[in-house]
Amino acid sequence: MKISVITPSIRREGLEIVAKALDNQQFDGKFEWLIGSPFKPDVGSWIKDDFKDGYWTLNRIYNRLFEKAKGELVVSLQDNIWVPPDGLQKFWDAYEENPRSLISGVGDQYEKFENGRPMVKIWADPRKTNKYGSFYECLWNDCEWNWAAIPKAAWQSVGGMDERLDFLGYGGDQLQFCDRLDDQRLFKFYLDQDNESFTMRHGREAHGGQENWDKNHVLFNEKYTERKTELIKKKQWPVLVDFGR
Repeated sequence: MKISVITPSIRREGLEIVAKALDNQQFDGKFEWLIGSPFKPDVGSWIKDDFKDGYWTLNRIYNRLFEKAKGELVVSLQDNIWVPPDGLQKFWDAYEENPRSLISGVGDQYEKFENGRPMVKIWADPRKTNKYGSFYECLWNDCEWNWAAIPKAAWQSVGGMDERLDFLGYGGDQLQFCDRLDDQRLFKFYLDQDNESFTMRHGREAHGGQENWDKNHVLFNEKYTERKTELIKKKQWPVLVDFGR
């Protein structure tokens, strides 16, 4: 198996657009699609998210998805996102050129998707630029996981996602993973401007609404720093032991 596409999701309706995009993939190898969700989806292969407590379960279900993934390259494709037919092939080709790389696509957000096209742009990805060409090395914190390729070996090398983050607030998931990986100095990070995703608007109802999300979306500031300091003191930075539980 070359690629495992993994999709953590709490929005059943957000999987339809992903399914259509994956059905259209023009990829010269085998790939699988694993969906980590509390409900049984109508598409893909189900990895049950039965975790309890915490603000959310994102880091825990990411670890379970990585564990179950059979592909040597894991592509994170989150729900409500359309990707181009050659998206997986582009990730694979870049991975073959440099297997010690994490590669993130870019992409704006849109109001809706109709007749095979994204309609009404509502947010522009600030990472999109022609300044450095179409494919170039970037900082670790530019590697977004809404549409990104991560070698399974990278996940294994740092001990996976930090599951403790699920109990500290929203956010900080791939940020901390990439921060630790960068400190390990074994992998590099790249942006592919030609591998573009198209995200559809989705609300924060599943997280108690926008106000609750904003209130608890704190892991990009003081709580992130506190957790990093804690892991360094425990000698679990950059490599976690037992996923940092």
